Amino acid sequence: MKDEDAHNEENKSSFVPLILAAGVAVFLLGLVVYTPILIAGLIIIAAGLFKLFKEGASEKFAQRKKADEEDYPMESVSNEKLGLWIFLTSEILIFGSLIVAYLYVRVSSGSWPIASQTHNVLLGMTNTIILLTSSLTMILGLYFIRLGNVGRLKICLGGTFALGCSFLAIKLGIEWPTLIHNGFTINSGLPASTYFVLTGLHAVHVAVGLVAVGYLMFRAYTGGFTSTNHVAVENIGLYWHFVDIVWMILFPLFYLI
Repeated sequence: MKDEDAHNEENKSSFVPLILAAGVAVFLLGLVVYTPILIAGLIIIAAGLFKLFKEGASEKFAQRKKADEEDYPMESVSNEKLGLWIFLTSEILIFGSLIVAYLYVRVSSGSWPIASQTHNVLLGMTNTIILLTSSLTMILGLYFIRLGNVGRLKICLGGTFALGCSFLAIKLGIEWPTLIHNGFTINSGLPASTYFVLTGLHAVHVAVGLVAVGYLMFRAYTGGFTSTNHVAVENIGLYWHFVDIVWMILFPLFYLI
């Protein structure tokens, strides 16, 4: 029995957290040092996410409780959801520290560009509506799969994915090139550097969310979800909503105030 328990524990071990942590560290280093280092960090993160989703698809971390096993103190919360909340807490610390640093620099600065004269408020508002709508489609997807309607889950996930891609297309394809063309670059001062670091980090999180939604779409089209088996939809939905909430803070900070 001990050998079997040890074997089960071995099956649940994973190096994914270390890979993701290393990728984030390299990415943040690349932000301040050298662009190719940043790209290397993104590649490491992508590799970690691929392994994570592969392990998730095989249900490597599924908890199988024995009849005579003691109750887990938080048995109403799955291991996956608890891990996600811990991860989101770390994300809150990262974004929170950067936002507080931005506010301190801005308040301490003698002058700061007028937001409406620097940034395109219409594009920012459009992206805000896009992300809010994508959260709605994500919620609807979870609602439909709870009813066992896989077809509508596929539609909702497809809508979320399309809206997320639209957000990045506007941000990286229209807004950033226009700002850079007008001389507002990451090296042109604190207003620009804080803007590109915070919105760039947020864009990376949107891209990661798109990879996760793509994974959900793959599972949905291969029959991986039912009315009783849809934990991944709920957990990834929580991550997506977190990304949206972060943007709801960044939008007024950079575009309205």
